[in-house]
Amino acid sequence: MPIGTSVNYYNFIPDDDTDKDVYMQAHGTSFDGRERHVVIHWKNGRLGDSPVTQLVQLSGIRGNFSYDSLPIAKIRNAATMDSHTQYYLGTFTREERKLLLELAKDIEYESTSTINGCRVWMRDLLLAMVNKDLISEETFDQIEENVPLPERQPEQ
Repeated sequence: MPIGTSVNYYNFIPDDDTDKDVYMQAHGTSFDGRERHVVIHWKNGRLGDSPVTQLVQLSGIRGNFSYDSLPIAKIRNAATMDSHTQYYLGTFTREERKLLLELAKDIEYESTSTINGCRVWMRDLLLAMVNKDLISEETFDQIEENVPLPERQPEQ
């Protein structure tokens, strides 16, 4: 099997019942005024020297977004991960991660939107996580300001 970032390794390295550190990653080290992809992730294990992380994200580009409700686990290059901003969300139990995935499935998005992208979707997901006591309001506020995470706007 070729090692690549487009392969879903979940069936080989699935989530388990251990407590895991969960992070939200924002592309790059600062916001430059353009789109900044965001993703929640945790480590499921390793394949050789590379971490395999489970991802929760709205993917695609403006006008063509999708959320895959199937578990996705990808090989992540540690050096690449270090080149992006990582926000620690906490140590989550398996049940808390399952709840996070359920909340993510319930976040509404317009697949053809050119206005509300992944940062808006992530904002809504993080607020749902605050409401279920998965993360604190302080954690949300820090991420909202620093990424930044814009509020949902009406579709045109």
